[in-house]
Amino acid sequence: MADTLQSVLIGAASGAVSALITYYATRARSRLDLSVTQETAIHQARLDAYKKLWPMFEDLARYGRAQPVTYEILKSVSDQTRGWYYEEGGLYLTPASRDPYFRWKRALQALLDDAAFRNDPKREIPKEAVDEMTGILSELHKNLSDDLDTRRTRLF
Repeated sequence: MADTLQSVLIGAASGAVSALITYYATRARSRLDLSVTQETAIHQARLDAYKKLWPMFEDLARYGRAQPVTYEILKSVSDQTRGWYYEEGGLYLTPASRDPYFRWKRALQALLDDAAFRNDPKREIPKEAVDEMTGILSELHKNLSDDLDTRRTRLF
């Protein structure tokens, strides 16, 4: 009788331990699956948002600009990117991209606040001022690409 009771108790304990392990493993797997699903959705939303932002910088391209950078162009880019930030993608900027985005916006705003440019909106912005701003923009481009992992060298 003692052997039977001992077998029953060992069996019950083994079953309970097995049930606990199964429960926690299933729970961990569910959380991992949810996390992967959320990260995938955020990545896709970020990709969609960044794809809309990227072309807004075309008139500020470092190489092969279609026309000189003027106050009118800066104002247009500023308005477009402000709309994008509040209506589309500001929510998806990572901390690494937020910093250069706002440094670029501050550099852009300094040019927009310059009365000489504002009073003559078709006047070309000096190369040095544009180069400083596009330098920050290049960093932003790099960080946006890093956010999406689009420039990573793959081994396979």
